[in-house]
Amino acid sequence: MTSDDQFFFDYLATIPHDVRRYSTQVADSIDRQVDHAATTIRDLLSHQSWLPSSVRPVAKRSPDLHSSHSLVTRAQDWVHRNRAWSAAILAFVGTSCVLYYGNKKLGGRRRRARRAGNGARKEIVVVAGSPHEPMTRAIASDLERRGYIVYVTVSSADEERLVQAENRGDIRSLWLDLTTVSRHRTLRENKSVTDSYMQITSSPSDIHPCLNEIHSLITQPQSPVAGVPPHTCQLSGLLLVPSPNYSTGPVATIPPSSWADTVNARLLSPILTTQLFLPLLTVRNTNSTIVLVYPSISSSLSAPFTSPEVTTTRALSGFATSLRRELSLLQHGKIDVVELKLGNIDLGAPYRNAQGHITGTEVLAWSAQQRSLYGPQYLSSIEQRPVASAGPSTVRGSPARSLHYAVMDALEPASRDIFGRKVSKSPVMYVGRGARTYSIIGEWVPAGLVGWMLGMRSGQRTPGESSSGSSSETNWEKV
Repeated sequence: MTSDDQFFFDYLATIPHDVRRYSTQVADSIDRQVDHAATTIRDLLSHQSWLPSSVRPVAKRSPDLHSSHSLVTRAQDWVHRNRAWSAAILAFVGTSCVLYYGNKKLGGRRRRARRAGNGARKEIVVVAGSPHEPMTRAIASDLERRGYIVYVTVSSADEERLVQAENRGDIRSLWLDLTTVSRHRTLRENKSVTDSYMQITSSPSDIHPCLNEIHSLITQPQSPVAGVPPHTCQLSGLLLVPSPNYSTGPVATIPPSSWADTVNARLLSPILTTQLFLPLLTVRNTNSTIVLVYPSISSSLSAPFTSPEVTTTRALSGFATSLRRELSLLQHGKIDVVELKLGNIDLGAPYRNAQGHITGTEVLAWSAQQRSLYGPQYLSSIEQRPVASAGPSTVRGSPARSLHYAVMDALEPASRDIFGRKVSKSPVMYVGRGARTYSIIGEWVPAGLVGWMLGMRSGQRTPGESSSGSSSETNWEKV
């Protein structure tokens, strides 16, 4: 048999398969057409009123409606069969919703001072900071708008005029001279000169003479207008706001007088102020808060050339932690200590100071050796410093309301949950852009990477750079 014959027989063998496939397709097409026609006729006859109901066909239901109906039916059947489980699930969901929305409603903060029964202001807040600082004035103005009686500490006639220039009746000046001491104890005649000197100083239970006005407000009933029931004020908080501006530069270039001023004004002054107000805060068994406000970015990163700020802020943080644990041991335990660690905050146009100092020009006051050792690294660190007040102009701060909200949250008494349990305040609050982020970076990121972020570049200088010739001096004068 030739190949042509084999091809012919193979072709004849495929004919029955093709015939069967084609016939199947034709039969399926006829079935679909017949079903479609039957459905159309049945739907048409089902809507004809002239046919008897016994003969009239029923219209075919939609499969989607049938499936949805069957799903609802199955759910209802499951509920009827499992009534205990259904009741438990319903009770769990209902209780969770009530607890969530109830706790949210109770935990909502009005961020307003509470008023006395006669409508007068009764909550007092003392802002211990220089009125020359924009942050002090911004905090005092916002607290007064929210219904507080605000006292701003002053130590000179110029500062008192700044407080009076606010033109608000409930922002008052409080003269506070930390160099004076009260003398309420009599000296014993049989003591030596040393013992007599020790008795001149005030005891912890005495009230400083500068605080007699506030002591009278919180201990004696006050009647704002004749015929109005009197009320007693409450000292709600003490805000310690040391100046956030620190001298910068290598330790070798910072004079001793600058170190002394930094320690006295930004570290010793808040500590002594707290010491003077502690007897006043414990006079009545009321909720009070000591709020310590200070910048935190440089101290979190242990940034170079910011040793005064790092030293002071870390000392303030240690003081606040120790004081917090100390006050928690009191019998009533209603004095809280809250730290506000600040990042970059924009207080707004009314509180912006004109930039009278060009950052980096202090290098010109250094000696030639100090310029050669620290100059390039210091200028590089200024360009990379993540602080809006001293870093690049691209660094922007959070709006002032974030600071004001944080201050109000710190002054608010400890809230309670839905079960009536007291919820303790957060001891540390991060306010402003970069505060929390740089705190995490300083704790967890390796020191080498942090130094690279701050622009620290270590390396040996070339012989030409190490020489302190006239060309080097000329270049620095050009800078």
